[in-house]
Amino acid sequence: MKPAAGIETMSALVRGGVMSLGGSLVGRVAGVAQSIVIARGLDPHRLGVFSIVNYVLALGGAVVDLGVPVAATKLVAEFRVTRPTALRRLLAILAGLSLVLATAGALLFLVGAAPLSRFYREPDLAPLFRLGAALLFTALIGAVLSGAVQGMRRIDTLASVAAVKAVVALGATLVLLPSLGLVGVICASILAEAVAWPLNARPLRRALAVVPAGDDGLSPGTVVTRALALSVPVVLNGLVVWGGAWFVRSYLARAASYDAVGYFHVADACARLLLLLPLAVAVPFLPALSESIALNREVASQMIEGALRLTLFAVAPAGAFLCLAAEPVLRVVYGDAYAGSAAALTSTLVLAATFQALGVMVWSTLVAAGLTWTGFAVQAGGQIVLVTLTVALVPGHGLGGVGVAAVAAALATACGGLAVVRTQLGVQLASVRGALGVAAIGWLAAGALWTIGATGWLHGAALAAVVVLLQFQRLASNERSWILARFHLRGAIVQR
Repeated sequence: MKPAAGIETMSALVRGGVMSLGGSLVGRVAGVAQSIVIARGLDPHRLGVFSIVNYVLALGGAVVDLGVPVAATKLVAEFRVTRPTALRRLLAILAGLSLVLATAGALLFLVGAAPLSRFYREPDLAPLFRLGAALLFTALIGAVLSGAVQGMRRIDTLASVAAVKAVVALGATLVLLPSLGLVGVICASILAEAVAWPLNARPLRRALAVVPAGDDGLSPGTVVTRALALSVPVVLNGLVVWGGAWFVRSYLARAASYDAVGYFHVADACARLLLLLPLAVAVPFLPALSESIALNREVASQMIEGALRLTLFAVAPAGAFLCLAAEPVLRVVYGDAYAGSAAALTSTLVLAATFQALGVMVWSTLVAAGLTWTGFAVQAGGQIVLVTLTVALVPGHGLGGVGVAAVAAALATACGGLAVVRTQLGVQLASVRGALGVAAIGWLAAGALWTIGATGWLHGAALAAVVVLLQFQRLASNERSWILARFHLRGAIVQR
């Protein structure tokens, strides 16, 4: 691949990522603010109950949506360039399918609310699960709309909708939490999802207005068969991923306490800040890679390696900082109640989140390449490690055992996924090895400093600066030139 083409590929990916990152950043800030409001408004026990509701709903959603949102992204991106006359018909069929699935899922939660409450030995959960049925319905419909918008590569729309949803949820939580408690939090989420519907639908209609008319002989059976072929492994992947997260929290609730679930919820939310960039880049990455694989595998290989380098360039230094500065960050954000009990767990989960960031890009790559069954197998292996080690370590080591289990599971998933990308897609990953080596050195340094007690803002910032410089040297020469050119341009603008 020519250097100019590599720069164009990176530029397109970064432009989409920047737009997505902008919306994700606003959304993440609002989401973090919402989690702070919830954590400060609830004691650890009630926060643990909230975490259980969240992950039961997430697991239920992963089961009943049949992976249609991901299938929508893949099929819309593909039909957009190969069969544009069938695009309207495709979206109509997918919309009808999602409506049926969302209705079925909501009814199942209404019926199952009481049994679930008895399983968790928490009577207050029953009304929360019933209200959660409405949230599940609105979220599933919204996810399909977002998937279609992503497939049309309207990244600006996704970014703005993500920001609006988070801000609406935050505002509604501030209003409703003091008087309604956890019911108010769920109502705020329902309102945010409902607001997002028209925001996604309007630009989607505009994009379809310029698409040639016709159905190209597309039948509902063909669409459903193709969607299920793509989505069944996605459903199973969601089942094992969300199932693993649900199991950890449920096991902590029964083996330890809801307070332990609350501490884990805070530590996990803080560590997952590292996933901000990879999740943002994955939004334009998946449809762009789908098109590249269909048209030019050389470009696709270059795009995969560039995305992995970009991920490590951002995540490795951020992880080093957060690992060493976990306690002061938690104290400022969540208060003293969580700073002491969740700091060590947060530092451990940061390492897991670093591996998970690589896993996000690997999963998007495998979905774009149509290797969803392989991706499912990789994710399932990681979740088996998580569940097995959680059961083995939590009784004797408590939250520390959960941290070790999370790191081992994330490492297994990342290594397995990268091996698949190398062997089945022919991506050699030679240009990524240097970045991986720097990240490993950074993690070892952070672990050594943490062990001797050299933690805090200053130590974290210093180690992060060193890792940034080393990671920058591991970028391709054209990528370094591209970044420096952008900083030079911004500097010239500032001087003017």
